[in-house]
Amino acid sequence: MEKPIVLYDESCNMCCFFKKWFGRLGLPGKDVEWRHYEEAAACGLNDKACGQALHIKLADGQVLRGFYAVRRLTAYTWLCWLTPLFYVPGVPPIGVKLYAWVANNRYRMFGEKKRA
Repeated sequence: MEKPIVLYDESCNMCCFFKKWFGRLGLPGKDVEWRHYEEAAACGLNDKACGQALHIKLADGQVLRGFYAVRRLTAYTWLCWLTPLFYVPGVPPIGVKLYAWVANNRYRMFGEKKRA
């Protein structure tokens, strides 16, 4: 079975921290492949929004972005017991808005790595 592909901004300190955090907390057998969002076309995605929010392309072709991508990724970690909280009524709309605010301010809040 194919691994899910996560498209993230490797210039973003917060995104890189999230990737490292996931690597430490990932469940055995729940591996994902991390790629820079500029590789979106190679993953079959032409979504320019890949640079604006974390995306995950699942093995079945389904694509989740932003809050919904984080929610899915949490289910692949030892923190999977928290995943049901992301489905509580009222949480998704708040999570989407919070995610968008953090994503729009990520460089200002967490800094940016200069790419070679």
